[in-house]
Amino acid sequence: NTYWENVRNLYLPFESGQLSGSSDVYEHEIPGGQYTNLLYQSRQLGLTDKWPEIKRKYAEANMVLGDIPKVTPSSKVVGDLAQFMVSQNLDGQQVLDQAETLAFPESVVQFLRGEIGIPPGGFPEPLRTKVLSSRGLESIDGRPGASLPDYDFDEAEKLLKAKYGAKYIDEKDVLSHALYPSAFAE
Repeated sequence: NTYWENVRNLYLPFESGQLSGSSDVYEHEIPGGQYTNLLYQSRQLGLTDKWPEIKRKYAEANMVLGDIPKVTPSSKVVGDLAQFMVSQNLDGQQVLDQAETLAFPESVVQFLRGEIGIPPGGFPEPLRTKVLSSRGLESIDGRPGASLPDYDFDEAEKLLKAKYGAKYIDEKDVLSHALYPSAFAE
């Protein structure tokens, strides 16, 4: 018992701060993993004191986006929109009315474009059209990856080895670079 209490103390700085379950999940429908991530992000954005409002806005943001299934990554899209709505003091109707001029989080624009797939009920209109047309973006129809060009793994491996050194690059690095080029470069 003492051992585990000491181990727990080592991980204390990484705790989310949520010490109990929350019955209001039936109102806002934030999935468990997203709940702790959203709580952490809210702290980082200086919105800790607005946490109850963020939870309420999560439900509203979900409806603005078409009541989508909240799984990774769509639950993050809803959370990003909820935090945006709170930080900009917007309600759902204002989001729809001002969609052409709002600086939406990138995840919301990517969702509306179709980069993470097509939600079962389709995209919310006229929100999607307003957001995409005001940014000069085309929608992705069908499976997002279907229109991507073939990836040349051999060429990528050569480039990565030239840049980082052959002894530092293996197959996993090439795959990581193919999937997440920006994160890999960081």
